[in-house]
Amino acid sequence: MRKILRDTCIFAALMILTVFAFSITGVGFTEEIKLVFLLFGLALILSVVNYVFDEITALPILTGYIIKYFVITGIVIAFGFIAGWFYPSNFWMAFIYVGAISVVVYALDSVRTENDIEEINDMVKRSNNEKIESRPLKVRKGWKVLAVLILVMTVLCGACVAGLVCVSKSVSDTHARQKSEAESAGYGKVYTGCRKEDNVLIDGKLYECYSTVEWLFAGDIGSRDVNLLFEYGSSYIDGTEGEEEKLRIYCRDKEGSYGDERFIEPYSVYNPGMQKYADYCFDGFEITGAAVLILTVVLIVYIAVYLIRKKTSSAV
Repeated sequence: MRKILRDTCIFAALMILTVFAFSITGVGFTEEIKLVFLLFGLALILSVVNYVFDEITALPILTGYIIKYFVITGIVIAFGFIAGWFYPSNFWMAFIYVGAISVVVYALDSVRTENDIEEINDMVKRSNNEKIESRPLKVRKGWKVLAVLILVMTVLCGACVAGLVCVSKSVSDTHARQKSEAESAGYGKVYTGCRKEDNVLIDGKLYECYSTVEWLFAGDIGSRDVNLLFEYGSSYIDGTEGEEEKLRIYCRDKEGSYGDERFIEPYSVYNPGMQKYADYCFDGFEITGAAVLILTVVLIVYIAVYLIRKKTSSAV
């Protein structure tokens, strides 16, 4: 299994590098392509550090991984600051990224070590003409490691679902209250998914500009970008909490709107600030849910292979 995963990652890496290398000739060195090559550069640095660490130390596997965890995390943080990925308020995320990868790698290495020991023992028995017996499932470490990982991922998945439900309810209640307040004040129009843009000057007047997407259900079905404009300095409730996207604007239209430009009178530009946590919970659910499914399949394959080998060994 470890060899399959390793070969899959190598093959995927070669495909990604090849595709993006050819893309440079067509679209140039974009930010996305730059990110891919930076990630591969970081992976190369970490691989060299890992190799050197293993060459100059002889620590137990668990102790070695604990030390390497902090060393690699420090390198990731330093590289992230240089590349512009991290800043003082979010560098702590590197500990989570490296930790998640370290757990998976440690699990794979522990299974590999167990298999290597079993193979060596079998070779010794063959040389001594001893009968080779399959080790019972209860003393094997591989399925236990997989079971623990499945349990941890399941707990995290459940926590993400619970967080998503709680945060979504809070966001929904806040939106409902804000909408009711706006309608009571005579502002019945609401635009969702808005993003703050640069201010614009039109006919000598300075306007604050927000963009959103309007879906068209008549004529040509599709969507178009719409700019929402209101005079700079207008009085309105600002509930954005520093956010610049996924905003809701409660307003009413003003005369003179045309095409993709909407002149509005705002009641509030609002974001409850909790939406980003709902997004985090949803992303976490997708990742941990997929991890549970994949690890469960791996566990089933592991047990199936064990049973087949045991049956074959008994037949011999």
